Amino acid sequence: MPEDKRYKVEGYWDCQYCGNAGIRGRFKSCPNCGHSRDASVRFYTKEIDEDHAITADEFQRETTEADKNSHSTSANYGGVEAAASGGPSLYDREEGQGRGDGSDDRDETDWLCDYCDSYNPATVDVCRNCGAAREQSEGKTYQQVAGTMARTYDSEGNLVKERDLSKKATEPQPQPEAPARGKFPLLPVLLVAAAVIAALVFLFSPKSQKITVEGFDWQRTIGIEQLQTVQESDWSVPQGGRQTRTEREIRSYDHVLDHYEKVPYQVSEQVLDHYETSKTTVDNGDGTFDVEEHKEPVYRTEKHTEYRDEPVYVDVPIFDTKYYYDIERWVHERDVTTEGKDHEPKWGEVKLSGATGENGTGQEREGERKGTYGVTDSKGKHYTADEEYWQTLEQGQEIEVRVDRDGHITPKK
Repeated sequence: MPEDKRYKVEGYWDCQYCGNAGIRGRFKSCPNCGHSRDASVRFYTKEIDEDHAITADEFQRETTEADKNSHSTSANYGGVEAAASGGPSLYDREEGQGRGDGSDDRDETDWLCDYCDSYNPATVDVCRNCGAAREQSEGKTYQQVAGTMARTYDSEGNLVKERDLSKKATEPQPQPEAPARGKFPLLPVLLVAAAVIAALVFLFSPKSQKITVEGFDWQRTIGIEQLQTVQESDWSVPQGGRQTRTEREIRSYDHVLDHYEKVPYQVSEQVLDHYETSKTTVDNGDGTFDVEEHKEPVYRTEKHTEYRDEPVYVDVPIFDTKYYYDIERWVHERDVTTEGKDHEPKWGEVKLSGATGENGTGQEREGERKGTYGVTDSKGKHYTADEEYWQTLEQGQEIEVRVDRDGHITPKK
């Protein structure tokens, strides 16, 4: 990858007094009117390439030479200005009113006009450029506002940032705001989730209400099981089973590699296409700009087909001996059910048969006992309850209960 380049170019400025434009940065005063370049002047660039590069030493020599050539012009302007304004010029002041050495340096007491950004001697109360009264400005002195602005531009000439080079390095600088990570409107999401949860809790949680007991109903069931001979099959014969036959059957499958197949697939590859150059300029505030050239590679995507071997598997059955046999099992035969519309539940009368066949078949026994207990309120609505709680209720009794979504009631605690 080509290396980045760094070099310096000369900038330009425009005179705000006579309108002379495109003055090279080496000049500290306007070659046309002789007016000194204000510290607030903004430099700009024209040629940003290596052909117009200049070293710091070369720029210093050019600046020195420009000072020599512009001294007399500035001094003459100072005399004309002094005569016209009746006040000391920028170049012919006494001590405390300006340096008076023909340079562009300002006295610390010079004040800045907020209306035209011009500096004026401390001895005048009216701006010599626009005529605004000093009291109409903040009156900041050169010592307070002097400084060189360093400006960074992108390759299209857009201003990226500024910094005041007159500030001390020890002065605390504002820290850039930390970039937000994965910003997302979390609060609305949490509110929606909370609303959904609340709705589910409301729907499925038991509801409290008062009911008046009007009537009762109940149903009780006794399951009857019978010992019967049944046919079963398994990979072995359990205890008590009597084998009737065997068969060779598939017990499982083995996933076995059969062969490989060539399978095409697309491969994307990033290929260097060309380089793009971007330039960043930093205004040094002295009439020069530091230039950095960045060459960024630009890639294009190319696709081509490649092949890979992919395994193909087959399921190979594994056979084993399966046994078929007869065995005695308890099987649900019938129910003995009783029910009523009162508050006195009863279990039905159970009559069990004895064994009538081989190995005890035909014999019966009691299985699971189940009961359902209902309550009807004064509005005709039907509920169910556990037997223990149901037995405590009385007709005409007003009770406060919790009702679940299936209509089952429990006492409210």
